[in-house]
Amino acid sequence: MRIRLSHCRIGASLGALSLLLALGACDGPASSPTPGPAAGSTSQTAPASLPTPGFTQAGLTQLDSRLAELASARQRAGYVAVLARNGEILHTASAGYADLEAQRPMTADTLVRIASMTKPVTAVAALMLIEDGVIALDDPVSDYIPAFANVRVATSVQRDESYEIPTTEADRPITVEDLLTHTSGLGYLFDYQSNLGALYIGNDIYAAEGDMDSRMETLAGLPLYFQPGSAWFYSYASDVLGHLVAVASGESLEDFTQARIFQPLGMEDTTFFLREDQHDRLAAVYTHGEDGMLTRVSSADDAVSVAAFEAGGAGLFSTANDYIRFAQMLANGGTLEGARLLSADTVAAMRTAHVQADRMPDRMDSMDLGYGYGVGVIYDGPGAHPVRAQGDFGWSGYFDTEFFVSPSTGVVAVIMSQEQPGPTTPDTIGARAVFDQLVYGAVPSES
Repeated sequence: MRIRLSHCRIGASLGALSLLLALGACDGPASSPTPGPAAGSTSQTAPASLPTPGFTQAGLTQLDSRLAELASARQRAGYVAVLARNGEILHTASAGYADLEAQRPMTADTLVRIASMTKPVTAVAALMLIEDGVIALDDPVSDYIPAFANVRVATSVQRDESYEIPTTEADRPITVEDLLTHTSGLGYLFDYQSNLGALYIGNDIYAAEGDMDSRMETLAGLPLYFQPGSAWFYSYASDVLGHLVAVASGESLEDFTQARIFQPLGMEDTTFFLREDQHDRLAAVYTHGEDGMLTRVSSADDAVSVAAFEAGGAGLFSTANDYIRFAQMLANGGTLEGARLLSADTVAAMRTAHVQADRMPDRMDSMDLGYGYGVGVIYDGPGAHPVRAQGDFGWSGYFDTEFFVSPSTGVVAVIMSQEQPGPTTPDTIGARAVFDQLVYGAVPSES
């Protein structure tokens, strides 16, 4: 049976899972200038023509001043945020620099590496193919990527006495829906505690040689963490899904997303591969080293900028001005300015918490963070999110970027900075640490 989205149960409907990890400092960084005023800090507020106020002026002023303060203190090199409400972009705030050394300000048209904010885009691409009848939620992934036909499941994440990860057969194939919900059992690059995690880190498909077929062969040869569908684990699933989209559509993921998503939405700067004329608008990446100072990541260590393949889970470049359009499309139920990408029913399924407390990690249950199709969702669960409202959905990115959509308030918000997690990054105050509270603090209480 081929499951269609119209047949999906829609249950309670975020989870922007932060993956700030203490990575080693990069070789050859250039020291940042001495902290000083965040020159180039600007804000723009559009007059609201809505029946109810969009945001309070006091709240927007607090957002602007806080970002300027953090940029001046070199918590990040720069920040840019775009806020919309009830379909209108009402405020843009920027502070600090896209390039400290060149004194190039951060703006809403600055190109940034959005990393895992690529995942919702890849999910939309797959959902479009489901609506087209090309693929289905319960299709085995191996129908499109044969390497996944005979996956094995680890019975322990640690090696046995033979120095092997013990495995058993999978109870069922990995499906398209498993990829959309991160319940496939695949691993990623952030498990430093187990032997199985070390195996995934040692077979990093982002750093591998060869085409996507060979990268998929490598990945499919690694044991799954658990039986498909039985639990949630942040993983390479979106990268596999991106390759599946390419195979099923007969186009590269870049060509498909350009033609079906970015061009219809007017996202002129969003791409897996920068054009020559875009390089001078790309933000530099910084990190906080052992000494606590903000330092520039060397170009040799900026792997995203030189990637030769489309990573459906991490590979896109975008701008705040572009990504707010993608987020608004989702807020509008799949349409923006006359361009319809998905049906309202499909977007409703996307922002439903299909994965809840019975399969989510405890740290996410405590904040009622569930997972839909490519996005996290706040649902009515066992915990309580400190800021967000039930039904809010969105996701974040490795380099400290985030977006969220709040159906109950009409708020759509995007923030971008560019920080590669380093030894002292956890001691700093980044974009995601302050954004939710600042945005909700600007929503009038009566609305």
